[in-house]
Amino acid sequence: MTASFPKLSEDFFSIFTHKTLPFLTEHGWDECYGGLFESLNTKGEHGREDFRRVMLHGRQLFVFSRWAGLTDNENFKAMANKIFEYMTNSFWDTEYGGWYSRVTIDGSPADSTKDLYAHAFVLFGLIHHARYVEKQKSEYWIEKTLSVLAQHFLRPDGSYKEKMNRYFADETVNQRYQNPHMHLFEAALALCEYKKTNENSSFAVSLLALFNNKFLDQKNMIIREFLDKNFNPDNKIGHVIEPGHHYEWAWLLSWAAETLERSELNGLGKSILDRSLKFGWDSAHNGVFDQVNARDFSVWKNSKRLWPVLELIKALNVFLDNKNRIYLGKALEILMTYYFKKDGTWTEHYSFDWKVLSDGMPVSSAYHLGMASLVLNNLNDS
Repeated sequence: MTASFPKLSEDFFSIFTHKTLPFLTEHGWDECYGGLFESLNTKGEHGREDFRRVMLHGRQLFVFSRWAGLTDNENFKAMANKIFEYMTNSFWDTEYGGWYSRVTIDGSPADSTKDLYAHAFVLFGLIHHARYVEKQKSEYWIEKTLSVLAQHFLRPDGSYKEKMNRYFADETVNQRYQNPHMHLFEAALALCEYKKTNENSSFAVSLLALFNNKFLDQKNMIIREFLDKNFNPDNKIGHVIEPGHHYEWAWLLSWAAETLERSELNGLGKSILDRSLKFGWDSAHNGVFDQVNARDFSVWKNSKRLWPVLELIKALNVFLDNKNRIYLGKALEILMTYYFKKDGTWTEHYSFDWKVLSDGMPVSSAYHLGMASLVLNNLNDS
């Protein structure tokens, strides 16, 4: 390693706070039509996407709300409020309830489906806006979102419908996908820390049970991504697993151990991390593979996106034994050498041998950057 943990961590947090967020504040908002641009390049020019996603607005609402609380920066607070107002004015289905997945540039519905992944991030963003910026306004929308989840998304088997049409008819009857449930669990933990009630705790505990009993293959200590309605691996894609989600769950279990007062979850989280390091880490070139084949643990997709290494950094930071300290050093150096630049911009996607695959920056990645920088600095009380 060329630098110490504290130096790399401080640099990361400082650059994100003083470079990345001002860059996104200046270039990320559409001053003509309102709303957030989906992607930017390193010059601050926006991509050609002709839509707005509510998921992105939920993620950015979290980032700017959390940093408004951390820094008392009025620009961050103003950005959080702009995102909140645009999101609640443009994405909520005033007739049937729930959040539209996408709107057009001028704010009319482009995709009226009701998506679990998106609702999870809307809830996560609203909780942080309520906690750090504007309690009264956001709490109203938190309750509306929780009501929709309970009334329309929840299935009898304890899972949540991944995607419905505008009228809440399930379009994913035969599938059970891990990723949106993971982020709903993340939002549930944030809700528990915001308001520790029996109802909120039960919400989180039910999602934890779903993970333990259905998505986690406890025999092999791997997390299944794509299941059918009987929670068996999907015939076509059920063999695909993602190391990044293993690292993300390891960290979430550590957070849940404290929030739900379930200390045994730390052991489970560490076991998942230890197992997934063996098949997710590229021992030849360093970095984290995007996807692995669960049948034989061969590499299924050997490219390397930004977010998995950020999730690994989070997990290593909370399970920091001697072995993981070595991995953390490598992961931090990779982050600061390849992905994250001193001007606050980043490179999103590489080949296995570190050739750039994409020069665009999905703005949604600021969520992963922000979360990792918080964990590294022991500031994640969200």
